[in-house]
Amino acid sequence: VGINEDALTSSKPEAIQELMQTYLDFPLKSAEDPKNNKQFLLCEFNRHLESYRSPFSSNTYVPSLAGGDNPRISDYILTFEAHANEVWERYTQLYYGKDAIGSVYAKPIATGSSLMVCFLVKKDVEDDSRLAKGQWNSGHIVQIGKIIKGSAKYKIRSMITVTMDPSNETCISAQITRETEETHDVSEEENQASHLTNVGKMIESIEIDLRSNLGSVNIPKTKQVVCDMRQVAPGGPTGVPTLFGRPSSTTSKKKSFLPPGAMRIPGMGGAHAAALNAAVLKRASKK
Repeated sequence: VGINEDALTSSKPEAIQELMQTYLDFPLKSAEDPKNNKQFLLCEFNRHLESYRSPFSSNTYVPSLAGGDNPRISDYILTFEAHANEVWERYTQLYYGKDAIGSVYAKPIATGSSLMVCFLVKKDVEDDSRLAKGQWNSGHIVQIGKIIKGSAKYKIRSMITVTMDPSNETCISAQITRETEETHDVSEEENQASHLTNVGKMIESIEIDLRSNLGSVNIPKTKQVVCDMRQVAPGGPTGVPTLFGRPSSTTSKKKSFLPPGAMRIPGMGGAHAAALNAAVLKRASKK
């Protein structure tokens, strides 16, 4: 897949979503490098035909390409990826644990920027005391601008997807996308190290903020909606839920506020049912 220049320059949420979905196939899949037995993640950045290039071995594809006709990758890209994956592996283990998988891939783009870099993390959780299974997928597509007067512009599109299965019966998921743009100083002599330092700080800050939003906003809001939709009826059998948090007429002790002659509509909130019934009775009285 070639680099979509229009998607890179657009800041519209739908364009960012399309960009991320084009290059990152969530949930992320992994493969094993046969030379060092290390897992790496798969995306459009390291794909060629039906094979994927490992970031840990020089120009190694899994599965191997027919005839060994591997695409030529520049020494600059390979060196950048080697340094980036070494740093990213430490970051991934620090924040997500030793069983998490992290990968970094880079590729040049034709105009306007020097480099496109993709940072990926995948974390699987199974048989946790509070969770039957779950998965974290995060991806950051970084556009590194050309060095101008000792500084470079960085534009990062981020997407995080969290899936949780508390009981093997209910699946809860959340997804967040964000765009961040900053300008930082860059050393002309050590530009790769400068880029990694600048991008690393930005991604760390982005992920901390997005994790905070997931924990304090998205997941609690989802829990609130689920609890409001399904509650055990007061005085009813334990474990029997009712929709929209309102018990059925057979178990409710509250006085009904429906008009005389109105029928109770199963599964509909009282206010909505009252309004609908009032309209039906008014129409009937005119006949």
